[in-house]
Amino acid sequence: MTKQWLDFDRYAVFGMGRSGIAAANLLARRGKQVLASDTRSDEDLSAVAAKLEDGVELRGGGNHCGDAQVVVVSPGLKPTLPIFAELRAREIPVISEIELAAAATDTPIIAITGTDGKSTTTVLVEHLIQAAGVECVAGGNLGVPLCELVETISPEGYLVAEVSAFQLWTTHHFKPAAIGLTNIAFDHLDYFDTYAEYVESKRRVLKNAGPETPGVFNLEDTYIQKWHADFEGKAIAYGLSEEAVRDAEHAFWLDGNTLSARLDGTEYRGWLPDIKALPIAGPHNMLNLMCATALALRASVTLEQAAAAAKTFKPLAHRLEFVEEIDGIKYFDDSKATNAHAALAGLKSLDGYLVPIVGGVDKGLDLAGLVDFLKARAAAVVLIGEIAERVARELQAAGYPADALHFAADMPAAVEAATKNAGLSADGATVSLSPACSSFDMFDSYAHRGDVFQQAVRAMLKD
Repeated sequence: MTKQWLDFDRYAVFGMGRSGIAAANLLARRGKQVLASDTRSDEDLSAVAAKLEDGVELRGGGNHCGDAQVVVVSPGLKPTLPIFAELRAREIPVISEIELAAAATDTPIIAITGTDGKSTTTVLVEHLIQAAGVECVAGGNLGVPLCELVETISPEGYLVAEVSAFQLWTTHHFKPAAIGLTNIAFDHLDYFDTYAEYVESKRRVLKNAGPETPGVFNLEDTYIQKWHADFEGKAIAYGLSEEAVRDAEHAFWLDGNTLSARLDGTEYRGWLPDIKALPIAGPHNMLNLMCATALALRASVTLEQAAAAAKTFKPLAHRLEFVEEIDGIKYFDDSKATNAHAALAGLKSLDGYLVPIVGGVDKGLDLAGLVDFLKARAAAVVLIGEIAERVARELQAAGYPADALHFAADMPAAVEAATKNAGLSADGATVSLSPACSSFDMFDSYAHRGDVFQQAVRAMLKD
């Protein structure tokens, strides 16, 4: 990775969330002059000031550039903000926190991006590499900014980074040691002007890949199929059938109840012999595991080591997380499913009599696939949040019975309504929190939403 981003003297950092603070502090420790700013007032930034290194100047009330030669931008700032047009006109480069972090380390970075599955894949890669006895830590969009991690790990270890479209649009020289792509689906149209801009931002992760760079591509996804065909590095494909990856030189695939692979001319049939023994389930999670295993090869993890480690993986919270079984009803928390594509992937993994809780912020995404599934499979649907009326209209327009739709004002009421409807089944049932939407109309975050759901479920154990 070029070190050019550390060759300047004066920097501005926009946005004082965790990644902005981490970037400002890293620059200060490298002896740079740093102006940190945020749109919040100076009074509201008092807690931030206490977290900054000595020498960092902090200003509130807007995004301030001063005489900076480079601007580091936090991922929450939209590309359409006027300040970015001004910076382009002044020819001041704008970079992301991950670009800065990559310039500050010699540790190889394994980067994972996509619309869905990237967090699970990221922590799976970390788990597989650590289980093989290799130093490894995960961060990025997942939680801990890379600028907090780059000085804590040796060049012989690995950084595994979940990278979002919000971070990638301001990358220029970012060159991961290996790249994983999970899927591309409609999302974040509230951030980018067009879907094409969102897709192109994702694709930037491949921009600087060289012939030696492993790229891991989900061939179940139309966009990623095209990127796989154009990739000039070492392309590794993965899919839900052998047919899906038939033409790929290097590939992983779901093979009945096993996982198989083809690498460097050798086939490894059933390298993972029983997917039912894993702590994760569903086709989407098998895709995540195959992607993670292919990426872990970059750290010399063997298939045998990966198969053993996969059995001890602890899934992330709120990703189709089993909560409780009460009176024959199973409850699953898939609060992280913040778009229709993710919710649909989780719902397809659930069997039997199904009552999902759906709703949240309307991001203007296409719901057709989700509506078709709910019409065919959901015994009843409980609707919450600002999108509730829209979902009800689209379901009824598709022929779903109005008397199977139930509106709830809060999560406890939603769980109560879902439980009542699930109780109509004589053979057990499943209630899932499958929102297909962001959470900010009713909750602080998807995690808060999932926690409230789980609390409402477990409250029934006390009754």
